[in-house]
Amino acid sequence: MDFKALVTKAQEAGWASGLGDIESIRRQAASLGFIDVATRRGDATVSVLRPVDPAAARPNSLSAVYGLGEQPLHTDGAHLPDPPDYVVLIAQNPSATATRLWRAPSVMRSQHPAALRHGMFLVRNGHDSFYAPAVVGARYRYDPGCMTACDARARTIAQHFQNQLAKAITYEWARSGQVLVIENRRTLHARCAVAEDDLDRELTRIAFRVPEAM
Repeated sequence: MDFKALVTKAQEAGWASGLGDIESIRRQAASLGFIDVATRRGDATVSVLRPVDPAAARPNSLSAVYGLGEQPLHTDGAHLPDPPDYVVLIAQNPSATATRLWRAPSVMRSQHPAALRHGMFLVRNGHDSFYAPAVVGARYRYDPGCMTACDARARTIAQHFQNQLAKAITYEWARSGQVLVIENRRTLHARCAVAEDDLDRELTRIAFRVPEAM
């Protein structure tokens, strides 16, 4: 697996897929100057995503709201002041539960450029909560688990992202060792509803910041 090639493709298309393992990804990412970051305070930079019932989920997480059902489109680390630039998901085994992917247009080509830049959300992050729009510069930030619309423009954007789920690409986890690299600055993703025979589904996740965005 050529991680640099996957990143280059993800930068252009929003995501890229290949085969690999977490150690190879970490080694190649470090050689590119990527910095791995935890998406939750106190967590390791490498985490394992599993289906979780709402009662067992973390507060403000999507699992706490949607449980095993279909999740909405979101960017990872939206609650962080500086979200990761790339998110990598790795499947040790095939999974019947697909991932949805939607590449947002540039702000000026979007339906709601002013609302994206000026609609205000409360971003809940414990004692470090803050207010932010869905777009700053060219970066999208959105996660309805931790973000609450505070005005009409933000509510318009929340509805807009909800409407885009029907247009998202479906990505299937058909092979062991599949790697999905998501450009987290403009590409939103979502988990489909967990299949009945897929309750043991596991995806390994690692997120990266790029010192100077590629």
